[in-house]
Amino acid sequence: MTTTNKLILFITMLSTGITVFGQSEKDKFNQMYDLLRHKSFFEAKNRYADGKRQLSPVHQIFTEAYLDNVFNRLNESNEKIKRLTENNTRQLPDSLLLRLYEIKEDNSLKLFEYKEAKNTVETILKKYVSLLSTEEIEDYKNNLKIWSALEKEPKQQVVIKEDNRIKINKDKAGLDNLKITANKDSLDFIFDTGANLSTTIKSVAKRLNMKIIPVSIEVGAITGKKVIAQLAVCDKITIGNIEIRNAVFLVFNDEDLAFPQIGYQIYGILGFPVIEAFKEIQISKEGYFIVPKTETELTGASNMAMDKLTPFIYIENKQYTFDTGANKTILYTPYYLANQQEIDAKYKKTTLRFGGAGGIETHEGFSINYTPELFGKKISLEETSLILDAPADKSKYFYGNIGQDLIKKFDKLTLNFHKMFIRLD
Repeated sequence: MTTTNKLILFITMLSTGITVFGQSEKDKFNQMYDLLRHKSFFEAKNRYADGKRQLSPVHQIFTEAYLDNVFNRLNESNEKIKRLTENNTRQLPDSLLLRLYEIKEDNSLKLFEYKEAKNTVETILKKYVSLLSTEEIEDYKNNLKIWSALEKEPKQQVVIKEDNRIKINKDKAGLDNLKITANKDSLDFIFDTGANLSTTIKSVAKRLNMKIIPVSIEVGAITGKKVIAQLAVCDKITIGNIEIRNAVFLVFNDEDLAFPQIGYQIYGILGFPVIEAFKEIQISKEGYFIVPKTETELTGASNMAMDKLTPFIYIENKQYTFDTGANKTILYTPYYLANQQEIDAKYKKTTLRFGGAGGIETHEGFSINYTPELFGKKISLEETSLILDAPADKSKYFYGNIGQDLIKKFDKLTLNFHKMFIRLD
């Protein structure tokens, strides 16, 4: 073989090797991104730790920005998004750039950086509108109204003066309430980590001397209908020995949160932005809401992740959603597939019925004895519903949703939003 032919062969082999390597890297990133898109955050975190060097620098930064968001490292996530959107836009397709801006809006909300959230939504609507559905476009336009109205407002601040142990009050609807004080007045507000923003009604906003911002925002009320709300900022709220400054509230008309058929009126809801800012909350079996001045130490690995406002818990190497507002634990198809032989042998398929504000829902599934082992304790929950036809966003990605029936098997629940762990003692 001549020298020229050898050189041609070498160049051909080299170029082939580069192509194969490029495809391999792309395939590995696609597998990682599939885990992230499908909300398998713990598996993605573990796989990334083992295979980080197999990804390109741009794909490494993208993956880390995503993981930082779901594990509540918000500033770190934003810093990586800035690096990618300022210097590497040609190396990422529009679909991934859109995802980065979506993450950035979520980070900015949780950091109370309203102007940054506004700028981010403007970028999404300007550059990536072709990738959005009609419903998504309307949602972003609504978000833009919120962030534009709040862009000049100061950040929320929380001061925890000492350990807090506050009695939880049950209202007429059986919901958990905390007593809040503002403008020398006190009221019971529901607390709900699943609420995007805290909420109140117009008469209470005036009574507590909140600053009402005249903007019209379309939101879904608890009653299920779409209504127009305004915004308000409360200069100072006190809960126990905790001060919350510059808390933002959605403001509904009084009748939109009223249930006259049972003589029930919601005065307000403390949502995720307030509760998360406490860094750690504990709820005792005796009915106390506890906020320690010094956080509990993390022992072992983090077992909590967040998809926007939905917390996930990782137990028995499986991922579940975690909902303190749900009375009952519910299992989904992945749990059935992992235990199919045992379930088919012991239980008969049945129709499961669930009652709610919208009436009776029916699902195909099983009623089983669920016996997980977690936090060193073997749990037994009889007649646990295993649903086989749950919505795809649940049935594809999660083994189930953990509810109060399991939580109450323990004396105390700890949720730490800083170190990202859930603990049951």
